[in-house]
Amino acid sequence: MAVEVVMPALGQAHGAGRLVRWLKREGDLVTRGEPLLEVETEKTVIQVEAPGSGVLSGIRVREGEEVAVGTVLAYLLAPAVRPGGGGLRSLAGERAARSWREAPHLFLVREADASQLIVAGSRQPPGVTQTDLVVRLAAATLARHPVVNGGRDDINVAVAVAVEDGQVAPVIHGADQLDLRALSARRADLEERARTGGLRAPDLAGATFSVVDLGPHGVDAPVERRPQVRPVLALTLSCDHRMVDAIRAARFLRDLTEAVEEPAPWL
Repeated sequence: MAVEVVMPALGQAHGAGRLVRWLKREGDLVTRGEPLLEVETEKTVIQVEAPGSGVLSGIRVREGEEVAVGTVLAYLLAPAVRPGGGGLRSLAGERAARSWREAPHLFLVREADASQLIVAGSRQPPGVTQTDLVVRLAAATLARHPVVNGGRDDINVAVAVAVEDGQVAPVIHGADQLDLRALSARRADLEERARTGGLRAPDLAGATFSVVDLGPHGVDAPVERRPQVRPVLALTLSCDHRMVDAIRAARFLRDLTEAVEEPAPWL
């Protein structure tokens, strides 16, 4: 169960406060009563304690922003997530429901010629998958579009993994800092632990971007334009319209499409 971290009422006459500084990073384990953030009131800066124990996740308000009292700033997720399916599935469902409930979604779709991506994949060492290539290209593109990365310095890419009774999305932290071989090894390790019940709460926290590959399930089936048949990768970008406007989202998707069609410089 998630505990909401909200902007406290500290006697501000105008009913708002400015978040000065987070004292913990997303993904950190926090104990109830531990100093978690600093808030500026009309007279001074006050440390605010954690309202519960858990993993700091889903930071919604950045340092320097002023928000109304009662605004949700972030969440504390239970650190003892049961890895046997029910706990992870409930956590994933809770996050998805909260996202749909609170975030105005923006969806953009674009097709990319995957011919060169397939060629690049055929030249990689055994074990490197097409998903690894897409994660690598997405991380490289995010580095050029920090707004799409939520303004975060760290680029942490979650990769959806099908498990026995649903789906989980473990996170490859610092994905842009890993070469393709290291990224592939990290993805394979997380995927294996997801399917064997070995994930820990930090493995599921801190994502700034997610990759979900539905191709193997036949979800996308582009119309063939004979005789111009070619391998196509359908890219769908979903983002929070409060953070990313349509123009910036379109520019990101354009650059990602170009990277998919000419992947060599990024691999």
